[in-house]
Amino acid sequence: MSDSLGSRPKLRRLKAKGWIGGVCAGFGYWIGMPTWLVRLIWTVMVLAYGVGGILYILLWVFMPVWESTPEGYEERAGG
Repeated sequence: MSDSLGSRPKLRRLKAKGWIGGVCAGFGYWIGMPTWLVRLIWTVMVLAYGVGGILYILLWVFMPVWESTPEGYEERAGG
């Protein structure tokens, strides 16, 4: 949710749109990037550096969860 001043929405996992834990879907919504692109970048980070996997697990454990899909998800990160 963002306020009327156009600030960035809260960083939360989005289980309803996620494949595993919803971290990439939540990240895509938060930064305004298509979720498929976030997943691609994350996959490259996992395969190339290995750090992406550890970071994903940490975010999966510690990021709060959206109770439902936020309004405007498709426009912001659904691409």
